[in-house]
Amino acid sequence: MATTAVSLSGLNAASQGLAVTANNVANANTEGYKTKRLDLEEVKEGGVRASKVTESQESTGPGSSNVDYATEMTNLMTQAGAYNANLQVMKTQDQMLGQFMDMKG
Repeated sequence: MATTAVSLSGLNAASQGLAVTANNVANANTEGYKTKRLDLEEVKEGGVRASKVTESQESTGPGSSNVDYATEMTNLMTQAGAYNANLQVMKTQDQMLGQFMDMKG
């Protein structure tokens, strides 16, 4: 079931990325807050995993953060797309296994 494990790792990574993006948006008005990014790494067996969360090195203005809503919205759409793609793979695998079981029965 390598396909399931790969898709599950993609779902988990996208979910963690969504959490980081949500945290950035929630702290957009927090003085001195620096944007965070989730770094992913490839897994040897297939798939990805979160390796670390890095903080932006861009300076913040007085009384503000360096959160850019356009960047966060782009990240949100990318992560949602990755989540949906991996979910579709899992659904397709489930349908294929169901058809296989029907043929076998």
